[in-house]
Amino acid sequence: MKPVYFPFTYVPHWVAEALTACFQQFIVYQPSGQQLPDGMQPWVDKNAMEVRVPVQTGGEKLAKVIKDFQSFARLHDDRKSLKTAALLAREVGLPSFGESASSQIVSDVKKSGRPESSDSKLDSSFSARIFLEFAQQFDRQTDELNQGLGASDQRSQEMLNKLSGEIGKTIPATPLTADNAVDDPGEYLTAGRLQAWMRLFMKEPAESGLFVTSSRAVLNLLIENLTTAEKVIHLETMPAMAAKGADAATWRDSFFKKINQLVKKKWSLGGQTFDEAPLPKDQRLNDTLALYLVPGQSPVELFSRVFEDQNADTPKPKQETEFTNTLIGLISQ
Repeated sequence: MKPVYFPFTYVPHWVAEALTACFQQFIVYQPSGQQLPDGMQPWVDKNAMEVRVPVQTGGEKLAKVIKDFQSFARLHDDRKSLKTAALLAREVGLPSFGESASSQIVSDVKKSGRPESSDSKLDSSFSARIFLEFAQQFDRQTDELNQGLGASDQRSQEMLNKLSGEIGKTIPATPLTADNAVDDPGEYLTAGRLQAWMRLFMKEPAESGLFVTSSRAVLNLLIENLTTAEKVIHLETMPAMAAKGADAATWRDSFFKKINQLVKKKWSLGGQTFDEAPLPKDQRLNDTLALYLVPGQSPVELFSRVFEDQNADTPKPKQETEFTNTLIGLISQ
């Protein structure tokens, strides 16, 4: 069973590495069939990341909306306001600045984003995809900035160590080894992110009972909308990419068996816990994984209920599923 990474459509390197090392494969949704962000394609080539694009139509219209808004953004210097406007476009519309070139661009964006049909569900779906496209760009740029800052911090630490005579106690700074604990991107417009992603997921539900996020804000919001959710697994360490020996195979077999039991069998609160099989220290990452079980609800049922609780209209696909429960996971560094 492959875990589904949510509610993000951009996957940072450290997340992809941790999910691949632990689960070997994972699923990520995309709002369009456009080229994947840099850094994600190699995981597809390794057969580690499966990309789902539930809506293949309207790609040209979507691309035009994005291009128009980027043109609009370049005319203004207030980056914070532009970020807010971009992600809130589906809810509050785009701002108008009077009779000027920028006003005309805004008008074009509105026209481009308006579906030809008056069907509200189609409009909601298209708006959600626009939201996710801009969120993806924001997440990618934030990740690149964090990696750059991380590399700078490590170089500073290396210099201090050399000056103090403590040489060899840090690893060389590179973009891929510079992942630090960073701000949670899901803290910004958390409900909007979750609703937009769930609307995309409902178009083509993945046959999985396990959903993993890297955002504590997203997890907290989701848990708040649930009457019953119990932490059933907490891993202080996760297997590293290099963990491919017999010990790692035993660990994964035991872990997958427990995951399948949790999502397929009837569950009573206060049930079993997962005992982590030991792995050699050189085969572990410092990343942690916490899994929360939502009993008696399949993923489609769970996400439909969240939509209802937030007074949002969403399609409810009919899906026969083998999953009795849903697992929600939080991965963190």
